[in-house]
Amino acid sequence: MVVCRAPTFNFNLFLNRLGNSIKSMYRANLNLILCGDRNIDYLTENDRKRQLDLVLQTYNLTAIVNFPTRSQGNSSTMIGNIFIDN
Repeated sequence: MVVCRAPTFNFNLFLNRLGNSIKSMYRANLNLILCGDRNIDYLTENDRKRQLDLVLQTYNLTAIVNFPTRSQGNSSTMIGNIFIDN
């Protein structure tokens, strides 16, 4: 499943739609991979990261990227990530 969220898109609506989409596809015997750009920096602790993690943990999805996905000058972010079910 590929998911992208524009930086200006309502975050709560995004979480709701993402949760509903995963729920409609989720099957215990199905391996789920979620990738894309959610515009949430996973290199820093923040409320949006925690909220997204709660939704993803409901379906046993874990981030597998643990390095910066974008570097510019002296700053780095990890905006894109891949999540797999364990």
